Amino acid sequence: MKRIAGPQILAAVLAILYGLFWFWYGGAGKPLTEQEIQTYLARFESMGQSGSALFRVGDRFEAWMRADDGGEFFMVNLIDDPADAEAAATYDRAILPPLLRRASFPVFLARPFATFIEPDGHHTWDTVAIMRYRSLRDLLEVVAGPQAEELRTLKEASVSNTHVLPTHAVFSFIQVKFIAAVLFVALGLGLHFGLRRFGWYRR
Repeated sequence: MKRIAGPQILAAVLAILYGLFWFWYGGAGKPLTEQEIQTYLARFESMGQSGSALFRVGDRFEAWMRADDGGEFFMVNLIDDPADAEAAATYDRAILPPLLRRASFPVFLARPFATFIEPDGHHTWDTVAIMRYRSLRDLLEVVAGPQAEELRTLKEASVSNTHVLPTHAVFSFIQVKFIAAVLFVALGLGLHFGLRRFGWYRR
């Protein structure tokens, strides 16, 4: 029986790892079902209408859920500097882990350094942040999940003013799956050339 050579094993391991990454990253799921929509609406209803109007978004989510396509989207956040920097850091520590588990993460963060073209009375924001979400389902599992009340309290304490726009990408040079594939290939080549001096790897 012919033994499998080291390079073949390496290629198989990297292919499996990339497959796992592809599955985790997702971005082309199924739209929300009516049953899921009703479940999330009930969760929002149970959360009540406490807190500032800025974060009472259950009614806005209903229209969004019914138009859901199951795919990835990007949330554009226009943010004023937090009144309490420690509260903002606490909120980030609370919400980022469950989002990262769902392949949702920040892809862009910038601070304006000057004003240019703006209408009279326009508000100038301190920070522009763009978050990638794997799906609306993933976002809802966080904002309407077991930690919802805690997250809302932390959010209200950490943000003085914000404007949030859900968007779909029309064009982007940044293709994460392609970049990941290139990195896996580069890793594979590096490991291959580093290991081929060992006899056990070549056999």
